[in-house]
Formats: sequence, structure tokens, C-alpha cells
Amino acid sequence: MTAKLFSRKDGTTPLIGFNLSNSVNNRAIELSAYIRKALGFEDIVRIEHHITEAYKSIVRQPYDRLNELLELADHVKNISAKHEGSPPEVEKTREHPSDILDYFTPKKEIMEKGLMPKLLANYLDKHDAVNRTAETLTEKGLTFIAAQNLHKK
Repeated sequence: MTAKLFSRKDGTTPLIGFNLSNSVNNRAIELSAYIRKALGFEDIVRIEHHITEAYKSIVRQPYDRLNELLELADHVKNISAKHEGSPPEVEKTREHPSDILDYFTPKKEIMEKGLMPKLLANYLDKHDAVNRTAETLTEKGLTFIAAQNLHKK
């Protein structure tokens, strides 16, 4: 409905993705997809589903929602799998688990505290989580498009 609110006369909208939060369940995602389709935005507005989240300092964490995505991916079109952390079983083994507050730490402080190797490990863990999701979707016979240019400068 937000996309409709901001829609232009030609039916397009500047809203290209909608983050439903990490507390939404599959039924809510399916109903959102139904409404999105009815409003004509199924191919335009992506539903953003968080699969993993930073291990610390954010609401309802840690979690791993890959299985929920697998239940949706065969019938909810244009859904994205977002990874802000690693699966909890990996995070709990880290000397420095991912922390959303690290995003706001000044570079000078990171360097002074010698955190860069730990933050690099957290970053690479996210890539492993993305690859795990891609492999699992592929094993299930589902196709997907990697968002190569989602975050451009």
C-alpha cells in the first residue's frame, strides 16, 4: 500500500523493496505478496526477508530463517534473502560475534582496538551465509538472481 501511495500516474513507484522486519511470519509474507500482486506491484516491489541477523544489539536475534524462506520461495515471487550476520551456530564460535553497533564504530576506534580482523571475519561470515542460502535454494531446484548491484556507491 505504501508503493501505491507513492505511485506515479504511469503506475510505477519509487519503492522497489519493502522490509517487513525480522518479526514477521510466513503467513504475513504470503498475505503481503497477495496484496502486492493485487496492487500490480509483484514485479516492481521486492519483499525483503531477513534470513540471518547480526548476533548482538538488535531486536530478536540470533535467528536463522532459511527454512522459512524455503517454504516461501517456490510461490512468493520477487522475495529477497537478506543476510546481516552468520547462522547462530557460527556466530557463537566467534571471539567477536557480529554486532549491529559495529556499523557505527568510527574507523579510528576500530584501528586503535585492533578490531579489523574480527570485523573482516564477521563480513566474510555474511558471504558464507549468502552462499549457504544460494546452495540450499539450488539443491531444492529453485532459481534466483544474485543482486550484484544492489548497493552501489
